[in-house]
Amino acid sequence: MRCHHFESGECRSCTLLDLPRPRQLAEGRERVESLLAPYLASSDPRQGGGAWQEPIVGPEAGFRARGKMAVGGTAQAPILGLPGQALSADLCDCPLYPAGVEEVLEGAKALIRRAQVPPYDVARRRGELKNVLVTASPDGEHLLRLVLRSEKALDRIREHLPALLVAHPSVVAVTANIHPDHTTRVEGEQEIHLAGAESIAVRTGDVTLFSRPQSFLQTNTEVAGDLYRQAATWVGEILEDRVPPSATGAPVDTGTVPAPRIWDLYCGLGGFALHIARAVPAAHVTGVEVSAQAIEGAREASAAQSITATFLTDDATAWAIREAAAEAGPPDVVVVNPPRRGIGPELAAWLEGSGVADVIYSSCNPATLATDLAAMPSLRITAGRFVDMFPHTEHAEVIVRLRRTPRPDTVVHNPADEGARP
Repeated sequence: MRCHHFESGECRSCTLLDLPRPRQLAEGRERVESLLAPYLASSDPRQGGGAWQEPIVGPEAGFRARGKMAVGGTAQAPILGLPGQALSADLCDCPLYPAGVEEVLEGAKALIRRAQVPPYDVARRRGELKNVLVTASPDGEHLLRLVLRSEKALDRIREHLPALLVAHPSVVAVTANIHPDHTTRVEGEQEIHLAGAESIAVRTGDVTLFSRPQSFLQTNTEVAGDLYRQAATWVGEILEDRVPPSATGAPVDTGTVPAPRIWDLYCGLGGFALHIARAVPAAHVTGVEVSAQAIEGAREASAAQSITATFLTDDATAWAIREAAAEAGPPDVVVVNPPRRGIGPELAAWLEGSGVADVIYSSCNPATLATDLAAMPSLRITAGRFVDMFPHTEHAEVIVRLRRTPRPDTVVHNPADEGARP
């Protein structure tokens, strides 16, 4: 991928752009696999290396489904750049964005000019408009969010918003996010609906997710779809291996086998849970997420596509510990997809002692994954894939399949074995 902003030095956020893509992937994969090598199910590197499957890779350009642009310049001549960088160059034509995003960002700048909304000056702590956020769907629809210091400019924005909607019919929803605090956070807590739908439909893998303004959506839609498919495939394999063979060799009556229970912790919009429920319709799939907006989106997706799954708003760790203590006990499989901090000591300790035989862990931070695995010595990697969610950067993601294995310190030593050795 070529980028004139990178070549001119105006933007260096794609830190690895001057490296060939194959080298980016090879080096990223090597870093992740080396970091996680101590946690492979086999201690023999010749066998453990077989756990790693081909990486999940998407396009090198036009993949970024979410745009986060800081606003600089003036109300008469606004500039949209990246948060945390000097706002000296307009980056609306960033090649990471899919077709249509540049036009919507230009439309946002036209709205700023017409409504005369002054950009927020970080140094002086003056002005109103901090950021412009865009979500793009594979079908060319867009959700536009304006992050404001206060509600002061809302009347002017509402007055001139119809012109933007006419010029850009791909914009299906517009909101204002109120962010009064002087912090590095991109957005605040309060969201005000200005126009259009409550959510945007985003085809991802084999399902359609419904993303609301403040719910988390994976940046790379194509890679996310393959990530969800991989988890569903692994769950299917796990459950298939558990069906006991018939004593007579005849096909097993699956109606007599209890329905497997799958928990998707930190489920977000339900990407993993919906794919698993679609692939294994006999399973009882439950997704748990602290964000009420995300759970609303997951339920909307479940109903719209007639996929049977349960979605609950709760703290994932507290819910899992509480639910596992109930009569039904722990589930058959646990899927975790935590934020960058990882699942943390409490959930890791519960998983370690839960007796759950199979866990699928999707990580956006391999370092915290390694920390969590160190706290779960009974759960070891039997399969894994490097995930290139953010091409041209050192940011790495990974999905691993974990299987409960005997801990080295619990293996019973039989002296008779010694005599059997030559």
